[in-house]
Amino acid sequence: MSENFLLEEATPGPQWDAFVEASHTGTLFSLSSYLAAIRQPSRLFWCMRGKERRAAVAVMENEDGTAALLHDFVIHNGIIFGPVANKQNRSQVLSEQFEISEAVAAQLSRRYEKVELALAPQFTDIRAFLWHNYGEDGPHYTADVRYTAYADLAGFAEATAPEDIPLFAEISYSRRQEVRKAAKSGVPTVESDDAAALAAFYAMTMGRQGITPEQEKLDELRDLTAALLTSGTGRLFVTSTPAGEPAAMALFGTDSKRAYYLFGAGDPAHRNTPCGTAVLWEGFTALARAGVTTVDLEGVNSPRRGWFKLSFGAEILPYYQLTKDGVDGESRA
Repeated sequence: MSENFLLEEATPGPQWDAFVEASHTGTLFSLSSYLAAIRQPSRLFWCMRGKERRAAVAVMENEDGTAALLHDFVIHNGIIFGPVANKQNRSQVLSEQFEISEAVAAQLSRRYEKVELALAPQFTDIRAFLWHNYGEDGPHYTADVRYTAYADLAGFAEATAPEDIPLFAEISYSRRQEVRKAAKSGVPTVESDDAAALAAFYAMTMGRQGITPEQEKLDELRDLTAALLTSGTGRLFVTSTPAGEPAAMALFGTDSKRAYYLFGAGDPAHRNTPCGTAVLWEGFTALARAGVTTVDLEGVNSPRRGWFKLSFGAEILPYYQLTKDGVDGESRA
């Protein structure tokens, strides 16, 4: 029963991070160093069965702690399941995970006036949230299906030509042409630690789309980039024109399971060059050589971004955003 599981507040640090890294639903976005760089408060919980930690929960809060809200830079959060207990079979695992989800749905609903979660793609069973207060008065969770895409990096590390890479056969014709053009023209891609340059490129990229980012968001992007590079969970690449002018940048974050394409931006003056393709393709190569097997391209939820990312031959995966308005009970826990 769900009452067997209780939430206890947790603190960021090595113990928390080890739990996140070991979980199939844990991601970079719940690691201590990542959350510390976000300009919105976070709250961490252990989900306890007696004295045993069977799951963890990470949420972002508003300033007064009355709501758990999404943040643009925290792509996935919510429930992080612990390892399978000794001798649990599939039925027992699914049953326990449902009970954990049921308990978390109820306890977050009592604690917060509003709850927003963005679950990892590996979190596939949301019935406990959809059935919260089922057939009764009171707040309910609603689900929004979102999509991301995973690129398989098999073959990148040892390839001597693009044709040696399985993914190359899956990318669009125009993207293959860009990869070949980048190799032929010799546009160089190197690693960078210039977080401010990425923020500046991001502002230019958004400006070309008629969007003016707030300075606070640009500062947060810069600080997050610097924090990831410092913690060793980020890699920033820059591709330049043959004349040596920086043209495109891409930031990847990494955890124990995969890499995440967090931000890409470039100088609009060079948008008709192959640099925007090269910075991802060469980034894939560098990540593969470091042992990364998969890149989460982080969202294909708008036509323009979806077309660009899926042109790299990635596989679409759904994930869920959950929202609840209203509080169960008379007071917050």
